[in-house]
Amino acid sequence: MASGTTWLRALATALHGAGLPYGYAITVWSTGTVLVDAYGPASVGHVFLFAAGATSAYGCLRFLTETVEGEAGTALTRSPHLVRAGAIHVLAIVLAITAAALIAQIDRTVSWPLAPFAATVLYLSVSSLEMALLARERERKEHD
Repeated sequence: MASGTTWLRALATALHGAGLPYGYAITVWSTGTVLVDAYGPASVGHVFLFAAGATSAYGCLRFLTETVEGEAGTALTRSPHLVRAGAIHVLAIVLAITAAALIAQIDRTVSWPLAPFAATVLYLSVSSLEMALLARERERKEHD
């Protein structure tokens, strides 16, 4: 039987791996729910538009970062600034859902692809702020 410490280490590993996908799952689910609240159940066509919007946003962000060499040194869930990282993560989710709610006021056909596009861009971009802050802190320490 695993000791309490062993279990906590295993839990920490699971949480570190789940952080960003968990936040994105909340963002996507909430975005879809906002649209269903505004327009009622989605047709199959709207589901495809939703998926196209989310995947297009991801693709655009990948294209934007294609020329960047390497990745940030620390993952969001590995930040030593737990409160700041958590606040940024929550802010990313809130901004994404807010954008979806505002976009839902525009037009049904436009909203189904645009809301997940905006939510994806906002969530991933804002979540990345903590990693950028950590990289900047490391650079400053190296120059001092």
